[in-house]
Amino acid sequence: MPVTIIKETIELDTVTLDSDGSAFLQKRINLREGMVHNLLQTDLFEDAFFAPDGQSVRIEFAVSPYPVVPTNMPFIETAVGFENRYPSAGDDSILFKANGTVGDLSASVINQFPSKQIAANQMMSFYTDHIYINVHIMGQPDFVFTNFAWSFMFTMQNKNVSVLTHSMGVLAESHDAMCALLMSNGHMITKADLRGNTFPMWRYGGIVSEHMVSPLGAGGFFLEVNTLDEERMQTAAQVRSVIADARTMTAFDEPQGARFPEWILMGLNQGLVSGAVRDQWPPIKHADNGNVLCL
Repeated sequence: MPVTIIKETIELDTVTLDSDGSAFLQKRINLREGMVHNLLQTDLFEDAFFAPDGQSVRIEFAVSPYPVVPTNMPFIETAVGFENRYPSAGDDSILFKANGTVGDLSASVINQFPSKQIAANQMMSFYTDHIYINVHIMGQPDFVFTNFAWSFMFTMQNKNVSVLTHSMGVLAESHDAMCALLMSNGHMITKADLRGNTFPMWRYGGIVSEHMVSPLGAGGFFLEVNTLDEERMQTAAQVRSVIADARTMTAFDEPQGARFPEWILMGLNQGLVSGAVRDQWPPIKHADNGNVLCL
């Protein structure tokens, strides 16, 4: 498959920051229509330097299928002039992102995602017929940035796809471009929760008590369905009873007894729950011969 190399530059004599201490630059690169574009490699290079005169200047770059919308999240918290950063590098709308500090008559210190090692073999795909180079310069309000010159290179492979595939890809990417202005998607959890809920026996040490010898031992390890015989009918109450038993904790100093272990939940069919049955029927399950399985 042929490889296309695209080289582009952004060069300006002066860039004046606005009253919020930001300046946004964009450049659009048109691509072949009706294709899936595989971004194989991305690189950027600082061609010129300038003296910031003691000012603290930060810069961030983003490569994306659509123009990047600045968020309401700060680049540096509590610092004036460093608001409205670009979406995070892990956002679906971002193909490549870099940021760093502009040096004083020396090369800037740049961090990038993907890293240089991965960006050399990036393998990211998109369908939109263009990409944007987005630049965000941050500093003190009304500061004048001079001698701005950066170069960019993209290595791509283009492949024909159906009209339906291309249309759905463009639609998905246009929706991804509508970024959230504020993002908070982490889940806080305590050490006690990790030890007590995820792995309960860590609270006390040791392992889960073994099953006691019982004629019901076979039923304590598997759902009561024999794969060699005809399937036996079970009521919803019986199935929910098995699931509820597998979800019930055993005291750390007591044997588990003739009960269903928690790992039996890993192999349950979809739609089986413990508790009240929802109004909608669960999906129908079929055997290999086409017969509907009865629960």
